[in-house]
Amino acid sequence: MNEMDLLTEFRAEVPLRVSPHAEELFLAGMKDHSAERSLVPPTRNPFARRVFARIGMRWRLAIAAGLAAGLAVGLLVAVQPSGQQSGQPSAQASAQPSVLTVKLLADRAAAAALAGPTVPAGQWVYQRTVTYQASPPSGTPARLSQDIWSTADGSLTYQDGSWGSNTVQQALYRKLRSLPANPVAIDRYLAKLSYPNANATQTNNDVAAFTTIEQLLSGAVLPPTLNAELYRALGDIPTITVKSHITDIAGRAGVAFVLPETSQSANLEIILDAKDYRYLAQAAWEPSNGTPNSAIPFTETAVLRTTLVSGPGRTEADSAPPSQAELTAEQAALNASNPGPNVTTPHPGQWIYRKLSTSGGTREVWARVDDTKQASYVNGTLVTCDRSASCASHTTWLMPAGPAYPVVYPSGTAARKPQLPADPQALLDKLSTYRTGCTDTAGACNAVGVFANMLLGYGNTLLGYGTLGVSPSTWYFSLADVPGVTVRHITDAAGRADVEFSFPFTGGVTGILFNARTYQFAGYLESAAATLLLQQANVSGPGARP
Repeated sequence: MNEMDLLTEFRAEVPLRVSPHAEELFLAGMKDHSAERSLVPPTRNPFARRVFARIGMRWRLAIAAGLAAGLAVGLLVAVQPSGQQSGQPSAQASAQPSVLTVKLLADRAAAAALAGPTVPAGQWVYQRTVTYQASPPSGTPARLSQDIWSTADGSLTYQDGSWGSNTVQQALYRKLRSLPANPVAIDRYLAKLSYPNANATQTNNDVAAFTTIEQLLSGAVLPPTLNAELYRALGDIPTITVKSHITDIAGRAGVAFVLPETSQSANLEIILDAKDYRYLAQAAWEPSNGTPNSAIPFTETAVLRTTLVSGPGRTEADSAPPSQAELTAEQAALNASNPGPNVTTPHPGQWIYRKLSTSGGTREVWARVDDTKQASYVNGTLVTCDRSASCASHTTWLMPAGPAYPVVYPSGTAARKPQLPADPQALLDKLSTYRTGCTDTAGACNAVGVFANMLLGYGNTLLGYGTLGVSPSTWYFSLADVPGVTVRHITDAAGRADVEFSFPFTGGVTGILFNARTYQFAGYLESAAATLLLQQANVSGPGARP
């Protein structure tokens, strides 16, 4: 199923009732426009990185503008009659000439946005983008293509095995429905976000409103009505102009909202398709005229493909809303990416104290982060054992080792440390090749068993890129990818509120528990018996307690 099929399904679910305001936008969109002039990208002057901080163009993790607009099918495809060539006025235009004004473009873009689908905040969106820089940094190509995944609310991003989070964007997304409905009021509100000083100049306010709207369009898939109002708000920024007959870096004909250069910003553009007004690209440039920003060359990021998918790393179109497991993984990933100022990743030689609760009672275990040594009390005597010692075969290790775990056992040397995939599905597939004694091999039972052992046995599995070299977000999303996984909230045997990833296995590990507030590992269930992690802390060595 391609994007057009998906959007057809979305539109089939939209009620046929049309509000008076939507009808007004549609009628405004039925007006034709004539071409003005083409934009010729300047190629002079060295690249200045500061432009990106100022205008929010995150080209290295390019969540390019217009996720929502990119998903919308142009409501106004019939605006330009079929067979009409670009730049040639229609018969109606000849009789009643019209010029594409800022207000007219804003109304047409708003009408197109209203035709877009309503996407859940946790839905994952895949984009293929290309960024062109007239003077790229050393070692960076002039044209850079990227594959990027993000949640619809813009709170999480994924690219090349790296994760990013934006809690500010998430918080703003949650406030969207309470924003002013009037476009002018929206501009004032958004300007205040950047310039809370009541004495800010009109120029400052215009730049703040434009760039904040650009950020909202770039970082989230907005509800159609709000997306439409943001375009109308663009039309009410006094200094904005319009350019017609622009060709973006992908060779597509477009029109653009343009914020002319100021002392706070370069020339900025939001480029829309000339026919259906869906989002195409954003650009920034500065002419070499001696102004404070004159060192900024032409830069543009274009969106080539936008697709709803089932999760990070996926490229197949999937419009199904996110499962509860996926939403739980997202919340856990956000918590893991913001663990707090006092949480650090322990070094491989660090000793960690753990207090465990099992069906046999309470147990205390000391183990190194790299799992090369472990200590516990045996008949009242503290016994420390090395993996390579003869006592290893008689020790109940937190993290099993041996032929069944070919890459799990770290040697302490860089050459032999585990090299696990950074992609959630690839990690799940890799760990499914291990053997834990589970017979349900088709259902990722072995992988879940390895997950449970790793989460309990390695001290930094969910604290960043440590011994295992895998982001905690990858672990959470891998669990959400297990076929048949469900999520439930429980109170464990220690009286704690937990979130359980529950798996439909007849043997092996059937549940992995996380603290419902912090999403730190809390324990696992195996054969109906719970192993709970009651306490964990870094200590100086065996026998030391926090």
